[in-house]
Amino acid sequence: MQYPPHGANFQSLYERFQIPMPEMVYDLSENVNAFGFPPMIKEQWFQLLNKISVYPHPEAEPLRSLLAKKLNVQRETLLLGNGAAELLTFFAGRFSNRKVIIVHPTFSEYKMTLEAQGAELIELVVQEIETYRLPIVQIKEHMEEAACLYLCNPNNPTGSLIPKESIEELLICGEETGCEILVDEAFMDWTEESESVIPLIGRYPNLTVLRSMTKMYGIAGIRLGYLVGRKELVEELESRLPHWHVNALAIEIGKMCLEDENFRRESIAKHASIKRNLEHFLRKHQCKTTNSVTNFLCFQLTDPEETRDFYFYCLRNGIVLRHTENFIGMDGKWLRIGVKREEAMKKFQQVMDEWYGK
Repeated sequence: MQYPPHGANFQSLYERFQIPMPEMVYDLSENVNAFGFPPMIKEQWFQLLNKISVYPHPEAEPLRSLLAKKLNVQRETLLLGNGAAELLTFFAGRFSNRKVIIVHPTFSEYKMTLEAQGAELIELVVQEIETYRLPIVQIKEHMEEAACLYLCNPNNPTGSLIPKESIEELLICGEETGCEILVDEAFMDWTEESESVIPLIGRYPNLTVLRSMTKMYGIAGIRLGYLVGRKELVEELESRLPHWHVNALAIEIGKMCLEDENFRRESIAKHASIKRNLEHFLRKHQCKTTNSVTNFLCFQLTDPEETRDFYFYCLRNGIVLRHTENFIGMDGKWLRIGVKREEAMKKFQQVMDEWYGK
């Protein structure tokens, strides 16, 4: 049975598994902001349409300079992309026939993009799923032979946070062994940012940080991400990217998102409240949950052997969860759920209660 590698696009999921799609479906498999995008985007949509007929700025200005100021980094150390996925692809191109460490469970695009570029993977697994505790000793041993280490922080799929001091410890080891570290902080803006390693960029030339703007700001269809790293790396990647690879709408919408800090703070507060209720409900059913700081979490049923049956039961009843069949270390025994509006959460709770015969 072939499971899709990502969440979202639930219509194709029903087609693939030949399950009749209910009239009402709640997609909890993706983790974009449940409350959509900042209101300013809708309010200024007709002005935004004027951007369609003009070429975008080749260096994504003025967004690039605004981001640099917000992050307190040099403009030359920042590179925007057509989604973080584009930047991941070009970053992976630097490791053809070289060894790269990835720590599972983690975002599936790392393995896909690295293997496509001919990298040799060193695949490790965390010691504890709930807290995503890194196997530091193992990682350090393999950094002796690796060109790069990929870390996802907060982790996707678990939502757990890796402490900054653990990453800095690995950065120091990387300096000694010649190993770079890529830290994917796609979901860091769901936190208070104290564990972000962007402030360490100037201190550690072997550090690169990847960010996405599509999750927090509900603009997954627009595609917008960025990378922060040493100037020479940014210049190298920029020389390989196609001209005008960030479109004019994305540049303008990204600028609006950056200017609406209230939207970000309100989104965090709303999701946190809903997530607390969700965690309480899952624990009432004796489910294990991951220590998530983001707008999603993973849970495990009291009997993990029932996970697949529960997943399909949910599908038949209009609830789409994210399977973990392709997450090494979880092996289908966990499910990821995105925090959505109250109506969707109530429907999920109803389906789970029915599953347990309440």
